[in-house]
Amino acid sequence: MTDFVSIFRNSAPYIHAYRGKTAVVWLRGKVLSRSSVHALVSDLALLNSLGLKLIVLFDADDQVEDVRLNENAVIDPNTMDTILNRIGHWRSRLEAQFTQGLANSPMHGARVRVIGGNFVTARPEGVVDGIDLQAQGRVRRIDHLAIRQHLDDGNIVLLPPLGYSVTGEVFYLAPDHLIIETARRLDADKIVIVGDDPHPITGGQKELTAFELSHCLGQQPKDHPGMRELNTALAASEAGIPRCHVIDGHQDGALLGELFTRDGVGTLIARDRYDTFRVARTDDINGILALLGPLEDKGILVRRSREKLENEIDHFYVNERDGMIIGCAALYPIPETEPSVAELACVAVHPDYRQSGRGDALLRALEKRAREQAVRRLFVLTTQTAHWFAERGFEQAPVGELPPQRQDLYNFQRNSKVYFKTL
Repeated sequence: MTDFVSIFRNSAPYIHAYRGKTAVVWLRGKVLSRSSVHALVSDLALLNSLGLKLIVLFDADDQVEDVRLNENAVIDPNTMDTILNRIGHWRSRLEAQFTQGLANSPMHGARVRVIGGNFVTARPEGVVDGIDLQAQGRVRRIDHLAIRQHLDDGNIVLLPPLGYSVTGEVFYLAPDHLIIETARRLDADKIVIVGDDPHPITGGQKELTAFELSHCLGQQPKDHPGMRELNTALAASEAGIPRCHVIDGHQDGALLGELFTRDGVGTLIARDRYDTFRVARTDDINGILALLGPLEDKGILVRRSREKLENEIDHFYVNERDGMIIGCAALYPIPETEPSVAELACVAVHPDYRQSGRGDALLRALEKRAREQAVRRLFVLTTQTAHWFAERGFEQAPVGELPPQRQDLYNFQRNSKVYFKTL
């Protein structure tokens, strides 16, 4: 019971954050099976009920024999018939799953309305390098206003990789291009790609910049499982989509695990500052107090009042992760010292992140800031973390080596050890 309540409470910030936002979800053909679709649809229906506006793109990839469906594939009439059959099959399966509502099932009472239609106008790709690609098409126009209206009405929009021309023809659209165009024209907040596990390519990293992802992709064969998903995520980031998640569609519950936990289970490529180190602001005070409080209670840190923290907020540096302050440290330059000296204080990291190098990153950030202020030596007063600082280049010194201003404030009853580091 305790675990359930804790998990549910921790998911609340994401429920609030996603309400009214728009996401485009790509269900890759390789993860579509009777067993997986049931679970995926239940999770999508839950997201819809929580107020996330969903466009669900599905494809026929890996369902068509002897044809690799990409932007350069020749789609002849027979292949197109096979594609249409597969799309029709999975459209019906998905619509049926969204309609289910048996008692004691996740979909009971959901009453999800799924909308499909001729939202995408396409044109033929034509002849490329002397080869007629026939029914291979490109997006010409997306009726984003009509899609937006359906989303605002609380419906899920189901989008196959097809487009229709002004001459009444049907064209296959490479879904990796279609999802980016749809997200861009709907001004979507995120793309979620449900396909192969991305971690073998990303080395298990859960957040990457576009540059880092590009480097990872360059280390793997082009046909490695997950490459298409991650290449699409990279293109989406470069197209201006704020966040793109790639998750393992073979892992039950991965969609919810990725969106409703701070660390996720897939790989996130974010254009905004998902995990950053920066100078603290007044609206960070509650987060800083939450970090310092438990350490103050244990006597590791000297207690600071909210008023004192408000007055000294310009001295603090924080590590913010997805809106949560998970680390902090403070730098207090001592005036009129030669060479220039500063005190490092209030180094604190959230318990969940103490083994992930956050403390080292905070220390590096404060050392950089100290150098920018022409500080030549750092000192720290500590009672229980002396070894941590010693391992990072600090050396023990007598109290008498402290600047006179700081010696006057030294608490002999607390008996803190003094450590210095030359920058």
